[in-house]
Amino acid sequence: MFLRFLPLLGLLLLAGCTTTSPQRQQVDWQQERARLERLDHWQLSGKMAIISAQQRGSARLNWQQDGEDYRLNLTSLIGTSILELSRSQGRVSLTDNEGRQHQSQDAEALIFQLTGWHLPIAGLPDWIKGLPGKADYRLNPDNSLASVRDGQWQISYQEYRDQDGYRLPHLLTMTGPQSRLKLQINEWALQP
Repeated sequence: MFLRFLPLLGLLLLAGCTTTSPQRQQVDWQQERARLERLDHWQLSGKMAIISAQQRGSARLNWQQDGEDYRLNLTSLIGTSILELSRSQGRVSLTDNEGRQHQSQDAEALIFQLTGWHLPIAGLPDWIKGLPGKADYRLNPDNSLASVRDGQWQISYQEYRDQDGYRLPHLLTMTGPQSRLKLQINEWALQP
């Protein structure tokens, strides 16, 4: 008697195993790009891993963008300050882990000088939002950004999430001169 129901049991098991993942709705890239370009007041928090030939490290990050100005806080996983970088009216200021202030017009050079890290600060406000800036790029089948090639930097996007009507990156990897950065964004706060 049991043998008669075996094929039926097999079909039920197969039916239970075949799940379909929801397809992401395709967006109009030009429209989405224009919307993201207008989004210039936002904040995010997450984690960043930095890998280079000389060192490996990780940090919590908080980035606040206010038009052309920004504030970037990097802290250790236990909460101690690594650095605070801010740009206001074209002037860049960095406060190091000992509270000393440094100023420059070039954020990337200043960070490298003080930490030895190559951080692509100039491109980050666009790349973080899933924009290529003026660089070469490839799109995913759903028309979200798949990768960007900007000079020495290659950015690849592994995960997006929808928030407040935008499709925003949540996991991306940046490979550049002698370093690789992995950025996991945990929370976005948008001020359209």
